Amino acid sequence: CCTGCGRVHDDNIFSSDPTFVKNAGGQSQLSGNFVKDGQYCAYGHLGGELSHEYGFRTDSHLKTLEKGKDEIEIIAESLCIGGRENMVNVGHRLYIIAVERNFTRGRRTNQVAAACLYIACRQENAPFLLIDFSDVLQVNVYVLGAVFLQLCKLLRLEQHSIIQKPVDPSLFIHRFTDRLLGRTAFRKQFHSISNTALQIVASMKRDWMQTGRKPSGVCGAALYISALSHGFGCTKADVVNIVHICEATLTKRLIEFENTESGSLT
Repeated sequence: CCTGCGRVHDDNIFSSDPTFVKNAGGQSQLSGNFVKDGQYCAYGHLGGELSHEYGFRTDSHLKTLEKGKDEIEIIAESLCIGGRENMVNVGHRLYIIAVERNFTRGRRTNQVAAACLYIACRQENAPFLLIDFSDVLQVNVYVLGAVFLQLCKLLRLEQHSIIQKPVDPSLFIHRFTDRLLGRTAFRKQFHSISNTALQIVASMKRDWMQTGRKPSGVCGAALYISALSHGFGCTKADVVNIVHICEATLTKRLIEFENTESGSLT
């Protein structure tokens, strides 16, 4: 039905009683498809609204959904995601859609769960990269990335702004600064180092250094420069281990920043 005027466009009767048919081999199998047992919307503001349908679910189907939610909760807890309950709920709604469209067949549950949670993080601008999820699952980031892209295609999010829009490096500065300083004596300078790094990132944006580059590299260069300017003697290796890039990439970003007008400042 139309959500605006309430006009009914299609009316179907769903039976809650399972029926069985015989296949070509003479074996009995369950007939019909799984449908949603209530109304829900994963992302109402994405422009896609889901219909209100009723149907039946088997115990195994419910266990699959529960297992997916458990995996999402484990990943969210491992990453210490803020607003965890809301993130888990959004990710689980996406997981339900994935299950009903048979996306989980042939794929590991934890990888699909991670992809659903990552989409939720992207939508809420949470400071987490796909490589953070791959670290938790101990899986190659390209394997997880393939699942993420396939899920986006299933949900028709390829052209949506939350996928197409570049990730803002500023989102990760506070998290990376916190990990870099740890419990050192420079902990009291957390805000000073973070603010300087944010200003450097803003300068890089003005010089188009962010375009076509991963946010982790931009963050690493900004954080390294900021830490040294405040007297915190960190090494490139320390920054590399935190932002998950190679030292060569960090060096390239530093050289690029050095060639800008801001790079000549004292």
